[in-house]
Amino acid sequence: MKEHIQQISGKDIQGNYILALIVKRSYTISDNGNCSLAEEQIPISQDVEIHHEIPEIIIQDSDLYPYKPLTDIIVKGKARNSTRKNSFDVSIEISDIKHEIKVFGDRKVFEKDGIWMFSEADPIEEIPLEYQYAYGGKDLLAEKPLREQLENEPSAKYVLQEGLLEGSPYRYPRNPAGKGYVVEPNSETMEGLELPNIEDPNNLLTPQNIVVNQVFDWYKMPVPVGTDWLSPGWFPRVAYYGAYPLPEGLDKQIYEIKKEWADMDILKSSITEHNRQLSFRATNGASLGMQSNFVSGGEACRLLNIHPKKREFILTLPNEKPTIKVDGRNGKMLKTKSKLSSVIIELDENRVTMVWSGYAKAIRPYMEEELKTMPYEVQW
Repeated sequence: MKEHIQQISGKDIQGNYILALIVKRSYTISDNGNCSLAEEQIPISQDVEIHHEIPEIIIQDSDLYPYKPLTDIIVKGKARNSTRKNSFDVSIEISDIKHEIKVFGDRKVFEKDGIWMFSEADPIEEIPLEYQYAYGGKDLLAEKPLREQLENEPSAKYVLQEGLLEGSPYRYPRNPAGKGYVVEPNSETMEGLELPNIEDPNNLLTPQNIVVNQVFDWYKMPVPVGTDWLSPGWFPRVAYYGAYPLPEGLDKQIYEIKKEWADMDILKSSITEHNRQLSFRATNGASLGMQSNFVSGGEACRLLNIHPKKREFILTLPNEKPTIKVDGRNGKMLKTKSKLSSVIIELDENRVTMVWSGYAKAIRPYMEEELKTMPYEVQW
């Protein structure tokens, strides 16, 4: 059982030392949407797990955050077409969240009378709700001169090749793993371009807005959507760490802030060391629009066109809330306030996993070896 419970030391939002207990529990989803404790329990994720084929994408964030301001809602699975049309809608509704995605079959770009246009989408049956199918990516042809210049630098041989161009201005900061990002619209780039399959219905990529033109105008482009984890290196999450260089012109009018998917803390990010401010929102890794302050267990979750057998599926989250106590030293146990950190829904696996954090003030930070022997209590 210990692999599903872990004590960690950290700080709270005021900078006070805290002792936290992370508790993870998995449940099996029945056909009627109710949940029961699963026989197989998923262990705590110690670190970020990288996609084995696409290094920009993470498939699991770390569970070891002592404190998250919001609850991350993750839905792993596929968009499934019940309409037999070449585009359809997916939605997730839970508490204050209503997350909508427009799904398209494959499309191509073509030129007509000097104007770029999109072809009609191909028929589509299903597609993973993952960020490699969302808007984003790299303009590799536009990046080629920069890549050749860096590779020919004598110092480049001391840098890992895959990390050489991580900060390239020709890679979309919101999702460098996606499709459709164009900085320079030459015919070679456009003819081979793959367009995104999953998009925000209110912020679509169009022939009129497909070209960035200026590399530092990337923030004016459509915001990618998905239902899986966001990488800590992607905007806006990376800006919460406080050291990301913001382009001139990026302000509170950007889409993420207007939609209330991000807060004003991202505008405080600065490359100047004395101006840097870390925001605890960096710990929240769910897709934009999938982070909530009002989910605590027991809520009904309506999923449209995601379940492998049912067009509409209503899942009731487990209503178990742990009572967590941590070591207060001198023989005392401190009761904590339990907060739901993450909810991971996997309909194809008939599984829901919930991660809780309970923390209390500590007198000092504790070493890893100390934490292994300090007592704790968890009651369900």
